[in-house]
Amino acid sequence: MERGRDILALVAPGLVWAVHFVLIYALISAACAQRALIGMGTVWIAGLILTVLGVVLALWPLRLSNAESVRRALLWSSGIFAAAIVADGAFVLLFQTCGG
Repeated sequence: MERGRDILALVAPGLVWAVHFVLIYALISAACAQRALIGMGTVWIAGLILTVLGVVLALWPLRLSNAESVRRALLWSSGIFAAAIVADGAFVLLFQTCGG
């Protein structure tokens, strides 16, 4: 049972990043569509919330494991994916136009 939980903890940060990436892309697509389904202010607020939530969820598995070898892998995995989530969120927060 412990092994399955460790595997889930190792995979979770990557899954959180993937979901965050898709949601950020969907926000940008909705704002930059020809009909502009949502405004850039909404994108900025939702992007900030999604980014903070994503970082918290990516780092959460660090609390789950006690094994030293798994903890080291979790530290790297969680850190890398948390940084990727911040980078994805930065596009929404720093570049607020739809122009190419």
